Amino acid sequence: MYLGDITFKAFDKLMRLDEKLVGTKDYMGIAYFWGHEYKHSLRDATYCQRRKIHNMALAANVDPINKNKAMWKIIEKVLGKDAI
Repeated sequence: MYLGDITFKAFDKLMRLDEKLVGTKDYMGIAYFWGHEYKHSLRDATYCQRRKIHNMALAANVDPINKNKAMWKIIEKVLGKDAI
């Protein structure tokens, strides 16, 4: 998904929609779903990588907000060891 050529207004609407989709399989990878502990690792992730991490955490019932080893393992699996 490439969003580089859309207007800020369009991006804002997508972000608001995606915020409502966090915690569902329909999450698009635009909105933030993670806690402070993971912000440096996930802010540069692609939408696809964010979606994968979100869906893996959702399927494994892993809390993406509070620091935990299971979330770090999911992030490492998707982004690689160098990203964390």
